[in-house]
Amino acid sequence: MATGTVKVWSPGRGSGWIMPDTGGNRVYVHKSGIEHREEGRAPRLELGQRVEYQMGQRPKGSAAINVRPSSTPQPATRGAAPEAPAE
Repeated sequence: MATGTVKVWSPGRGSGWIMPDTGGNRVYVHKSGIEHREEGRAPRLELGQRVEYQMGQRPKGSAAINVRPSSTPQPATRGAAPEAPAE
């Protein structure tokens, strides 16, 4: 299963974009592709949220499907300084 970070989410439209951890092009996501749904609430994502997903097809092209929150940590950014050890 692929992992990424939600970079754009429009609650009004119920859609947005995920940036894959592997780099490359952003991936479209629609609320109908979100697996985790809370009782009485419309499916949604949060900016910066880590997610797992599979690639699938929608009528207008490829999109993320089976999207759910991820428990994997954010990958290290290239060129970022390592964190200082806690004292």
